[in-house]
Amino acid sequence: MKNFTLNEILKQTGGDLCYGSGNPVIKHAINYAKRDIEDHTLIFHLDREPIRGKYWKGNHSIVVITDQPELCTNLEENIILVKTAQLEDAYWKFIEYYRGLFDLPVIGVTGTCGKTTTKEMIRQILIEDYKVKATWMSMNSMSVNLRYLTGIDDTTEVAVFEMPVAYPGYLKVACRYFQPQIRILLNIGVHHLADCETPEEYMKAKAEIVEGLDPNSGILILNADDENIKKVVDVSPFKGVVYVGKNDGSQFQAKNIKYANGGMAFTLKHENKEYNAFIPGYGEHNVYNALAAIAAVFYVGVDISVAIQRLSLFEQVEEHLEFKRGMNECTVINDTWNSSPLSMATALKVLGDMSKEKRSIALLGYMPQLGEGPHAIKQYEEMGKKAAESKIDILVVVGDEAKAIGTGALTYGMDPNKVYFCNTGDEVYDVLAPYLNENTILLLKVTHRVMKKPTFKQLRNKLIPDNEE
Repeated sequence: MKNFTLNEILKQTGGDLCYGSGNPVIKHAINYAKRDIEDHTLIFHLDREPIRGKYWKGNHSIVVITDQPELCTNLEENIILVKTAQLEDAYWKFIEYYRGLFDLPVIGVTGTCGKTTTKEMIRQILIEDYKVKATWMSMNSMSVNLRYLTGIDDTTEVAVFEMPVAYPGYLKVACRYFQPQIRILLNIGVHHLADCETPEEYMKAKAEIVEGLDPNSGILILNADDENIKKVVDVSPFKGVVYVGKNDGSQFQAKNIKYANGGMAFTLKHENKEYNAFIPGYGEHNVYNALAAIAAVFYVGVDISVAIQRLSLFEQVEEHLEFKRGMNECTVINDTWNSSPLSMATALKVLGDMSKEKRSIALLGYMPQLGEGPHAIKQYEEMGKKAAESKIDILVVVGDEAKAIGTGALTYGMDPNKVYFCNTGDEVYDVLAPYLNENTILLLKVTHRVMKKPTFKQLRNKLIPDNEE
């Protein structure tokens, strides 16, 4: 974080000292009070939980901005209390002031699937030439926005952040924090129905990617082949709309896509020039991710041929369609970081594409962000249909929440002798073990928190022995 004196911050946010004195240097900012805190920290008391200053007895230069000073008691002399009438306004004034200090390219990435992979592609291309600030792994919730924003400092040259949707307004807030001039919308499937009442509401929430984008100078990178994007995103106000995809209208177009050794090969066409490209990691979805990444860095200033060369060395994200050597020399596709209908459908397609001469098994389970209710059940049933259409040999469904995957597969004609319903890791292992050998490909598409006895981590380590920690 760029350092400020308290007086500089108060000049931008307002507020009056009501306890303590001085003009300390502020080196950190957080938006809730916690016991473990660094010296020289500014706290915006947004959670309005009682603050007991004794928590920070050994700290130096702690400043609390609050609209309820009566909640702050037993304050030590090292604490300064600032009272403001409008805490949220003061907070956003600070955010907008801080962001406004930096004139650098900021890239925002959203989509139902592929955010982390695309962000990592962009980051790995850029770090050869720039000091890059980026989302850490897949940690992209609203709770870390302030940390990421204040991670930008005078040494930062480019920033790239994932911006998810949990509910309507969520993405709009991320846009307000980061104010990205280059924005990517990879795809819109169905996800987070636990917080969006209908699939349509979720789709509209993704369209918030355009909030605050400058219509003249902003760059909006969209998947030309995604029908849901066309339904909800109004591009008419924006001059810098860039399409990626297989569609002939795409400025960054992928042609001749095929599976190759260790990944996907394709031809990239841009402005009547063609480039041979390769991206490690299987599946056509990875080509879309690569197109979006290449387009984004192109508008930062990286030559397309350079971006393609660097992507050929891309280090895949863990637990995102990772191919592993498994038990009894089987092949395991580890896609367990998270699960949504779009990512499950994508994983089933990769399994089908990669198992032409081998036995295919899919272990599918609960998708936490779908929640419950008729819309969620419909999505589980649709995944059963996808499994049946994929012609996989064995389907194993784990957990009562996901049972509709199995019943859906049966409805769409899958052999009942090839569909198994399990509730524990022991049951899953007993079903899988007899099938696992060098002629089997096993897809693991369940989230970490889906099973007990043993835990999923323990089961995974049995199925992928080299993965054991």
